[in-house]
Amino acid sequence: MRTICFLIVMAEIVVLAPLYWNYGQVDPCRALAKEIALRAEAAGGLGVTVDKVFSDLETGARRDIADQSTGECAGKLVTSWSERATGTQ
Repeated sequence: MRTICFLIVMAEIVVLAPLYWNYGQVDPCRALAKEIALRAEAAGGLGVTVDKVFSDLETGARRDIADQSTGECAGKLVTSWSERATGTQ
């Protein structure tokens, strides 16, 4: 029983630690919003500059993904990580 509990706790640490380390939170939807904002800021452009002046990029991204479930956010976050790792976008 202790082994099962230990494995569950270790699995949670392995899954949640990268989210907390990179984004300061463990909610996949908030982490995805922060990821979208960071990628938009890195891409730059006039639209991003205007958005930064009049509002927060992360707040706008949260509004855009507000209707998605936690599973959808987690899937899109993993997709974003793989795109960044392979350099496809």
